[in-house]
Amino acid sequence: MNERKHVIGKSVKRVDAFDKVTGRAKYTDDLCDKGAYIAKILHSTVAHGIVKSIDTKEAERIPGVVKVVTCFDVPKRYFPTAGHPWSTDPEHQDVADRLLLTDHVKFYGDDVAAVVAENEVAAAQAVQAIKVEYEELPFVLDAQKAMEADAPLIHENYPGNILKHTSIRNGNYEEARKEEGLIKVEGWYDTPTVQHCHIENFICYSYMEQGRIVVVSSTQIPHICRRVVGQALGIPWGEVRVIKPYIGGGFGNKQDILYEPLCAYLSTVVGGRLVKLDVSREETFVSNRVRHAIRTHIISYVRPDGSFAARKMECFSDQGAYASHGHSIAAKGMGAFPQLYPCPNIEADAYTVFTNKSVAGAM
Repeated sequence: MNERKHVIGKSVKRVDAFDKVTGRAKYTDDLCDKGAYIAKILHSTVAHGIVKSIDTKEAERIPGVVKVVTCFDVPKRYFPTAGHPWSTDPEHQDVADRLLLTDHVKFYGDDVAAVVAENEVAAAQAVQAIKVEYEELPFVLDAQKAMEADAPLIHENYPGNILKHTSIRNGNYEEARKEEGLIKVEGWYDTPTVQHCHIENFICYSYMEQGRIVVVSSTQIPHICRRVVGQALGIPWGEVRVIKPYIGGGFGNKQDILYEPLCAYLSTVVGGRLVKLDVSREETFVSNRVRHAIRTHIISYVRPDGSFAARKMECFSDQGAYASHGHSIAAKGMGAFPQLYPCPNIEADAYTVFTNKSVAGAM
């Protein structure tokens, strides 16, 4: 208790403040050995399609290229990416819909192939040299249009592209809105897609040591990262070690598993050598995570004294191509609707909907 009296209401120096302001703090890239192999990812150039073939011969001939891995080479083992604790109850587990690399691309920027090379130049040249043939499929970029009967289906287990729908019913909205003298206030409101724009882009590196895979990552969720790497590689979680250095900002983007499983896998296919995967700013915008764009329709029936007689809300959350943190964001927003302003009669519905766009996660 006495210790608390020394800090409450006072300015207290952060334990890491001196190292950070003097540039002595070590971030992921500072810790990686300069002899690391460099990994780069080939992203899809179509919004929705099936990879029919990949020609890697030209890429493999580039001096310095060590390994080219395609979606046809990796194990088809699905894993979740959200930064949520694991549950033994399947009903409470995050949706496992990601692969290390995929032959069914669901957004422009999806992950199709990867290159491991001795240096940045060779890796970049090799990615550009890979030739991919796609069977292009219809795509949808609007959450409400994605719910229409004739919209292309992005995930076959989710009719209408609806990841989840929840609702709130308090009182009797239909009866309450018939009260005499009410003023109807109605509007559509949009919050746009936003990217987190942390200073440090996502970066990780991986290597094998004493029979374990070691992943050093700029992540917000090291313990969850360990579990997901194990799930993605099909190995016991105890065979994975995750190290989290100082993080140069994350704000929710790094509360998702991004490329740690892929980096770990690439290390295993080059004999456990050190492999670094450092994404560009463009990749961060397109192929990491964004905030959900949410379109909300609100109808309020208001008395002359300003009190609410009845209110109705529908919100449509654009999830993008994969589940990530999923419905929790829209459901939380809907849950706050009856809490912010007292109203005894509420109808509220929240829909989280797949589209062929960049994946929405935490923020």
